[in-house]
Amino acid sequence: MRRLAPATTIIAAAFMAGGCASHNFLVYKDGSNFFITQDLAVRQQLLCDSGDIDRVITDSGLSSSLQLRIKAAICSTTRAKKDMRQILEEMTYEQLNALKNAFRKAGYEINKPLDA
Repeated sequence: MRRLAPATTIIAAAFMAGGCASHNFLVYKDGSNFFITQDLAVRQQLLCDSGDIDRVITDSGLSSSLQLRIKAAICSTTRAKKDMRQILEEMTYEQLNALKNAFRKAGYEINKPLDA
């Protein structure tokens, strides 16, 4: 009976992890990569300073209000990682795919790790 408890725990943990999957994704361009929710200088440079974020959100076809929320979560000086995470979690899979495709159209690769 003791052997069932650890196996049950592992199975339960696997189901919980699968149900709590994040919509976060890795963005790659010009030799740099970052999770879209990471507040990094490289994200600021690649997306905000270059103006790419405007092209990405426009090409996404998302609602104007969602586009503004995404831009603010990524580029505003008061941005917070949790803001972008919350936006991603609220998005449908169709919206998320539209956003990822807009990144691709702007020359970004999605979920590509840096070569070691």
